[in-house]
Amino acid sequence: MEKNPREAESVDCREASRLLCAAYERKLSATESESLTYHLDRCFMCRNFDSQLKFLHTAAERFRSGGK
Repeated sequence: MEKNPREAESVDCREASRLLCAAYERKLSATESESLTYHLDRCFMCRNFDSQLKFLHTAAERFRSGGK
């Protein structure tokens, strides 16, 4: 059985978590971004982790700016 070409580019949850964190430090490559998007489209847990990271990032930014 032949794999869908996009499936070959998919990452697992561990790699998706790493990429989600890395995205706050640097711009992801096109391949990384596409692989992550493909994974997030299919994984509720990683979408949840992404939401939590966004919340924490926003809270940290507010704290750094003095609560504004």
